[in-house]
Amino acid sequence: MALAGKYGKICISTGKQIASTKSWSLELSLDTLETTALGDEWKKYIAGLKEWNASCEGDYAINSDATGQKALQDAYLSGTEVTIELYVDSSNYYTGKAYISSLSIEDPVDDVVSFSCEFTGNGTLEFQAGTGGPGGSND
Repeated sequence: MALAGKYGKICISTGKQIASTKSWSLELSLDTLETTALGDEWKKYIAGLKEWNASCEGDYAINSDATGQKALQDAYLSGTEVTIELYVDSSNYYTGKAYISSLSIEDPVDDVVSFSCEFTGNGTLEFQAGTGGPGGSND
């Protein structure tokens, strides 16, 4: 069953939603280590290390979002680890600790000021299955 993205959100250590976020993305990857031996006709692999990265973007609202966008900026400037929660809908989300690896502000003359942020996961990423609700589903 397809989900509408309008129910998603991103929260950080403060437990507060980052205001004016328009999208977020999550990339999970796994190192695959080749174990192919002489005489094998097919390549063989074993699982190596996992990693994850996330990003978000939206309209700049740092002056009105002290627990979201300003907290991101403060964590970036101080090199502080944050906990992020990436909600797919109202109750299902991914969570983990991360460092903010980049923070960009764009101020075009012919459009709204925007921000984007990239996170580098630091350790385990977990999925928390919710109980449904508006915009949520356990299907």
